[in-house]
Amino acid sequence: MPPIRSRRSAGIALLLLLPLALAATAAWALTGRTPASPQSSGPEPAPTALRARLPLHGLLHASTDASRRVHQAEQRLVAACMAARGFRYDPAPAAAADSGTSPALFGIETLDRQGGPGTREPMPRERPRDEGFDRALYGDPARTISARNKVLRVTRPATGCLAEAQTRLLGRDGRTRDLTLRLRLDQGERDALRTLEKDPAFRAADSRWRTCMARAGVAAANPRELARGLPRGTNPATHPSVRADLECKERTGYLERAYARLAAMQQRWLDDNQDAVTEWKALRLREDRAARQVLKSATP
Repeated sequence: MPPIRSRRSAGIALLLLLPLALAATAAWALTGRTPASPQSSGPEPAPTALRARLPLHGLLHASTDASRRVHQAEQRLVAACMAARGFRYDPAPAAAADSGTSPALFGIETLDRQGGPGTREPMPRERPRDEGFDRALYGDPARTISARNKVLRVTRPATGCLAEAQTRLLGRDGRTRDLTLRLRLDQGERDALRTLEKDPAFRAADSRWRTCMARAGVAAANPRELARGLPRGTNPATHPSVRADLECKERTGYLERAYARLAAMQQRWLDDNQDAVTEWKALRLREDRAARQVLKSATP
């Protein structure tokens, strides 16, 4: 379900899981298959297109007609609930389809605005709200639902207009299952990245990149290390090491190979966790059916 941009100042965390911040297409998520290995001929796809091949983020982060319907229905329900409590709530806009603002996985991947470093659009500042508004929207701060994986623990309000809207769309027990499954799939993304580091084909891509960089007079083990080592405030567009990095990525086809291998690692995780995938898709179908009903109705 799409995140709501409003936040409780006291710190109730709404789920915004972009742990690796990858984007993927809904069609891929439905078929659940790994794309074919990249071809060496022709220009390398842009990083955004490469991220679109990653299956786990296809399940978690793809912007689809269904996800937009769910967001619209949720916002309508929240606004009606808040109005009944005497507050005006301005619905947040739906997140755009992959806008390239996701952080890169393999160092600096482009200097273009889309997908480049430091290009995330600033979130609009929320107007100050009083305690009554927060209480109506987020409910009792002492009452929450939560779930965790090996890295994260995330909480959501258990009461208030936001919780009521999400319960309407997901069902009485659906919100807890949704949160649990989100964190399980998030852990799958993290596990796939760890597995990738041991993958021979990925290590070979690092080796080809490293050799190219050595010819350019730059010593670095891999693109991630190079990016981490840049001094704070570095302008990537003018830094010679970054220029060499991007040239070597293009010459060796690094990004296409790296993302293809990561897609394979994610697919392997999915194949081993089909129960989570099946339940996740069932929740999304239930949510979409409920959203359609809300949007059909003259009143929420």
